[in-house]
Amino acid sequence: MFENQTAVITGGASGIGLGIGKELGRRGARVVLADLDRNTLAQKVGELSEAGIEVLGHPTDVTDKGSVAELAGMVEADLGGCDLLFNNAGVAVFGPFVEATDADWEFTMGVNFWGVLNGLQAFVPAMINRGSGHVVNTASMSGLVGMENLSVYCASKFAVVGLSESLRRELAPSGVGVSVLCPMVVDTPISENSVRMRPADLVNDVASPDVTANLVGGVISVEQVAALVVEAVINNDPYILTHPDQAPILGRRSSRLAEAADRVFG
Repeated sequence: MFENQTAVITGGASGIGLGIGKELGRRGARVVLADLDRNTLAQKVGELSEAGIEVLGHPTDVTDKGSVAELAGMVEADLGGCDLLFNNAGVAVFGPFVEATDADWEFTMGVNFWGVLNGLQAFVPAMINRGSGHVVNTASMSGLVGMENLSVYCASKFAVVGLSESLRRELAPSGVGVSVLCPMVVDTPISENSVRMRPADLVNDVASPDVTANLVGGVISVEQVAALVVEAVINNDPYILTHPDQAPILGRRSSRLAEAADRVFG
């Protein structure tokens, strides 16, 4: 199904992004990995190429609109455009709301929300003009249910979910599909990368704690997530969930909302 299609994946040098690239590449897609980490990007492009995957790497800072526009221009000029867009680059900042700094907010929203928005603005107009394509925006279970000590992260991911839901409705008549990925705990280096790749001017004096060990749900592999994502693209699913634990949690949230409405309007 993916032969002669070009997939652009931000945050593509590691974690879920790399897993999606491998899965799509094995299914015949041309893969463009975009990432801020030039060294890891070059290494992973080499590995995928050796595995027989048609792959390009493009150093990209998703927080920089010009950098993302440059990526889109290269894809359009050299590969004929983007068929599958994965706005996947993400970072995580943990800790109590009262301890979050302006730097935490700027860093997290810059990558997790503005990075997605920059990708959409750079690639979606051409998709609309062609009348085809699919977008997957990576959010989180933390974009569906608020969680303790994750206020900064949750705010960024709730924004991605809302944007994705709205965009799906808006783009449906044009033939462009939109899905939002909302995983629970996945075996990725997001915590380490968030520290290592954080811009110097947005670094705090005290590192935020990693609270992932306290999150609900078992850890699954990026390969499992990638397989779910690719099947969701094929089926044009609106939501991509990863853990059975999500069903009762989301059910309780829905019930509380319905109960609140009943109290007011029932």
